[in-house]
Amino acid sequence: MRAIRRKARGRDSRYFTTTSKGEIADWKNELHATKQSTVKEAVKKVIAAMTVGKDVSSLFPDVVNCMQTEDLELKKLVYLYLINYAKTNPAMAIMGVNTFVKDTSHRSPLIRALAVRTMGCIRVDKITEYLCKPLQRCLADEDPYVKKT
Repeated sequence: MRAIRRKARGRDSRYFTTTSKGEIADWKNELHATKQSTVKEAVKKVIAAMTVGKDVSSLFPDVVNCMQTEDLELKKLVYLYLINYAKTNPAMAIMGVNTFVKDTSHRSPLIRALAVRTMGCIRVDKITEYLCKPLQRCLADEDPYVKKT
C-alpha cells in the first residue's frame, strides 16, 4: 500500500491535479502538436481525467488521430482511451479500424498483439467484423506472444 502511495506522489500524480477551466480546449491543442512528447503528455492528461471520471469524450476524434504513431507507449494510451469510449461513440470508433488492421501487420510483435487484443476488447459490432482476417493472420503468426494474445 505504501508503494502505491509513493507512486501516486511521484511524477505521474501531476496528471490528476488541475485547476484550469479550459483544460479540454488546451488538451485538444496539445493533441495536435507537432512535438511527439507534447502529444504524449496530452494523452496522459486525458487518460488521467478519464480515470477520475471526467467526461473527455469530446476529444475522441483528436485522440483517434494520435493512433498513427510508432511510439508504443502513446499507442497503448490511445488504445486504452478507445476501449473506454468506443461504446459511446461507435461511429467514431470505426475511424480507427484501418490503423488497427495495419497494426496487425506491424513488424513488432508487441504492436501486432496489442492491436488484436484491443480490437477484441472494443464492443462495437462493426469493428468485430473487421477482426476476423487479422485474427486469422495472428493465429498463424510466427511469434508465440502474438499467437497467445
